[in-house]
Order: sequence, then C-alpha cells, then structure tokens
Amino acid sequence: MENLTWDAVPTQRTRKQEKYDFPAVTLAALAKVGAGRKFIFNKSAQELLDIKGEDYISFGFSPDKSIIAIRKNTTETGLKLTKTCTISDKKTYEFIARLLNLNTDLENSFKLESKDNLIILNQTRLEDSTNSALETFIDEVATERLPKEEFNKIMETVLAEENTSEEEVENITISSNKESDDFDDNQW
Repeated sequence: MENLTWDAVPTQRTRKQEKYDFPAVTLAALAKVGAGRKFIFNKSAQELLDIKGEDYISFGFSPDKSIIAIRKNTTETGLKLTKTCTISDKKTYEFIARLLNLNTDLENSFKLESKDNLIILNQTRLEDSTNSALETFIDEVATERLPKEEFNKIMETVLAEENTSEEEVENITISSNKESDDFDDNQW
C-alpha cells in the first residue's frame, strides 16, 4: 500500500481557486452591518505590485479622480497588508465605492494595469463569470417545474434581492425554458 497517509489526518480542504488569471483587486461585499471593508489582491496582482503579506501599500488619486493608482511602499507608511495580502480600510473603501458608484452588497472586482510606471485600477467593473443566484435559481426551476404561484412568490423574493428588472427575469426565464425539450406551456 503505497499511497496511504500515516500518522496524520489527510487534508480536508481544497485549494482556493483564483477567480481571475490576470492582476485584479476585489472589494468584498458588505454582507452584513459592520462587515469589514476589505480589498483582496489576487496572486497576479501581488506579483504585479511586488507585494507580500505585511508589506505596506498606498492608493493615489488624480486631481480629477479619473485615475486610481496603487503602489507598494518601501517605508512602513500607508496601509499594512495582512499575511494573505488583504487590507481593510473603511475610509478608502467607501471613497472608492462612492467614486465608482458601486453596489457594495455585491463583490466588485477590477483589473490592475501597468501604465507609465504606475499600477492603475481599471475603473470598469469586471463581470463575474459564474452564474448569478438568479440564473442558477431559474435553471433549477426549469428542471423542477414548480407550480406557478410558488414560482411567482419565489421570483418576487429573488428580484428584490438581486435588484433585477422583470424584463431581465423574463429573458432568463425564456432562454431557460427554450432549452428544455419537454416544456409544457399548459403547466404554467
């Protein structure tokens, strides 16, 4: 028996999968009142900024606020990174969220780019490549065939939580239903 683990419990967790394979910073969602205003730098961003845990970084803003730059500090000034290369800073988080008009109930990710010896935050929000909760829900409903009343009740809740328009829901619903070969119009 060659592949046995002796005198230790095998690791139970899986390795964290990077969401993006390019430099990106994510502003964590404010899931509840009092949640930390966290910036998360992925591995590619850490390499681009040449940062590691417990280094210091600074944010810089152009006078017209059209450029948000990030740099590693060589002195112990600025914002100190945690060992996992995150920072929590309410003032900076809220300033950037207001400046970019972000929905802080959602995670907001931005690509970092190197331009003119500066590392700048591309102010176009990256779209999550995974299905939204709404799309996942509709896919599940398409296979389960809930009664219309129950479906409508659940959809009202999902719409309110996702701030999604009814037209967007209809488009998702239609596309999900068209994929099903055994869809019965009379069921609804």
